[in-house]
Amino acid sequence: MSRLGRAANRAADLLFLPPLDRLWLRRLRGKVLCLLYHRVDEPGREPFLDRFGVPPIPPKELAAELGVLRRRGARFLTYADLRAGRFPTDSEFGVIVSFDDGLRCNYEQGMDVLRSLGIPAVFFQSTAMHAAGELVWEHALYWYGAHPRLAPRLAELARQRLDLPADLEGAALIARLRDGTPVVRVRELLAELAERFDTAGALAAAAARLYPGADHLRRAREAGHELGSHGHHHVPRCNISPEAFEEELIRSAAALEQVLGEPPRAFSYPFNSHLPGDGEICGRHYLQVATVDAALITPATPALALPRFTWPGPHANPLRRRRWLCTGTLAWPGR
Repeated sequence: MSRLGRAANRAADLLFLPPLDRLWLRRLRGKVLCLLYHRVDEPGREPFLDRFGVPPIPPKELAAELGVLRRRGARFLTYADLRAGRFPTDSEFGVIVSFDDGLRCNYEQGMDVLRSLGIPAVFFQSTAMHAAGELVWEHALYWYGAHPRLAPRLAELARQRLDLPADLEGAALIARLRDGTPVVRVRELLAELAERFDTAGALAAAAARLYPGADHLRRAREAGHELGSHGHHHVPRCNISPEAFEEELIRSAAALEQVLGEPPRAFSYPFNSHLPGDGEICGRHYLQVATVDAALITPATPALALPRFTWPGPHANPLRRRRWLCTGTLAWPGR
C-alpha cells in the first residue's frame, strides 16, 4: 500500500468513532456477521506457527472483541441455528464465532473465553489433527522451515526433488510448497526428511502439544458448541483431485461421527480453497459449507456458500478494532 493509501486508510478509522456505532449497527440488522479465528494463544508459545501460520489472538484480545459485540446486543448463533431457521429479526443482528483448523488452544483458552461470556461457537476440526497422531503436512512443513539446522536441508531437498529455483528460501519457499505444489509431492519430501534426520519423535511431541484429544471435542459439544468438519488432512482443494477432495470430506465426517456419535452437518474449506462445482460435491455429505468470502449472511445466502470474515491480525489502534467488528473487514467501508 502506498503512503497515500496508508494515510487514507488511517483516516477511514475515524468513521468508527463510538458516536457512529448506531449507523454501523443499523447496517448489520437482519443479517449475520460470521467471524473466523484460527488460534487463541499468546504469541511466542509456538514460534514455528507464529512464523509461517496465521497469527494467534491472545485470549484477552478475543474476550475484548467478543465483549464489545455482546455489549452492543449481538445475538450469538451457530450454524445449527441457521439450519433450524433461527435468524435475527430486522431489529437485531446476529454473530457467529467460528474457529478453523482445530488446534488444542482453541478448546482450552478459546473455550475459557467463550464460557466467561456465555457465547456458543462453531469449531471446524481437521480430523488428522489429534494428539495421538503426528503433525499434519502443513505444520510439519512449518516446523522444518523454522528449524535452524534443518531449514537449509528442506530447501536443498526441495530444489533437488521439485526442481525449484535456487534462490527460493524462507517464507517464499514455504508458501510455494504449501500453496503451489501437489500435496503428495510435499508429503514425499517430508517423509524423506523425517527418515534422513530421525525427526519422527520431535514431530509427534509437537502434535501431542498442539492438537486436541477426543475429550476436548466432546467437552466442546457438551458445552453447547457446534463441531464441524475442516477436512481430514487440511489440504488446499486446488492441489488435489476431485476424488481426493471427496475422500477428505468422507473421512473427516466419519472420524467426527466416531468421536461424537453423530456426523457433522457443516464443513469449511481448508485455506478457503474451492473450485467451481465443489459445493455440489460437499452437498452430498454436508448441509452447509463455510467460506471466507467476506460478506454478511442473509436469509437468501445459499447454505453451501456461507461467507465469513477472517481475523485480520493485531489491531493498530482501538478504532481499527471497532472497524473490524462493525464490518468484518479493514477495506474501505461499503466495498
